[in-house]
Amino acid sequence: MLACSVTRISPAVMRPLLHIGYHKTGTTWLQRHVFPKGKAGFFLVAGPDALRPSLVQVDAFDFGPELVREAFQPGIKKAQARNLVPVFSHERLSGNPHSGGYDSKQIADRLAATFPEARILVVIREQRNMLLSIYKQYVRMGGAASFRQYVTLPTGVGRVPVFRFEFLEYHRLVGHYRGLFGAEDVLVLPYELLAKDPASFLGRIGEFLGAPVAVPTVRWVNISPSAFALSLKRHANRWVVRDALNPAPPFAFEGSNETLLRTCRTVDRIAPAALKEGHERRWQRFAEQEIGERYAESNAITAELTGIDLRAFGYACKR
Repeated sequence: MLACSVTRISPAVMRPLLHIGYHKTGTTWLQRHVFPKGKAGFFLVAGPDALRPSLVQVDAFDFGPELVREAFQPGIKKAQARNLVPVFSHERLSGNPHSGGYDSKQIADRLAATFPEARILVVIREQRNMLLSIYKQYVRMGGAASFRQYVTLPTGVGRVPVFRFEFLEYHRLVGHYRGLFGAEDVLVLPYELLAKDPASFLGRIGEFLGAPVAVPTVRWVNISPSAFALSLKRHANRWVVRDALNPAPPFAFEGSNETLLRTCRTVDRIAPAALKEGHERRWQRFAEQEIGERYAESNAITAELTGIDLRAFGYACKR
């Protein structure tokens, strides 16, 4: 970590910061190496394990914003007493990509009812790379569908938990949060800036909050296995991994997914580089073919809302 001094900031700056994701945008790095660090100016009040049951999985008829606020109030006060920004961080708050983000709006409304004074951090990612990354995540978690099956909505059915391209139209969720919290209290940043220049990325957050943010000197975490290793795992998932993505495998056993992930790491150590690179290129080409200019109009709206030149970061934008 870089050494830094704690900067004294005003109580107005210490309003809660709600980091809602998206998935696959450096959230694990932020949750482990930035938000828990007092020297960076933050205090992580709640992460995924605490936020999931109270704001995501809770039944709509049972949700009570006052009760949720009361449960987290001690953490907020503790952060403010230490002159730190209280942070709530969970990528699932932006929705679940594997089920089309069906509850993204509902969760946003819950957050606004619970923390109306909060500020919002949204991190987006160029959609071709995002699609590839979330499909890899799907297989890592136990999914058994091929890449083509993953992006193809079954016909003749109602609302089912599958990926939907609309989930990556960022302007829809960003616009909703701006309507709930105010445009000045919603910060949108591209993941590509974090990957290229973490200091600038964290500097933007500091400007948004009115306080400097220290940059940790740590390596990336949560690196995915190769496309080749995951292609092998996908076939095994169908038979032995039981979870929400694959509820009825014929030979499920406890710990099967963890065993397969360890096998993936072994495969990646011994497989020829050319073989791994070939599979990676095939998956990348498929993602590029499926995305194309699909999000050009949405990205142009997002760029206008946020003031970010998304084209400079590789996003397709309607001219």
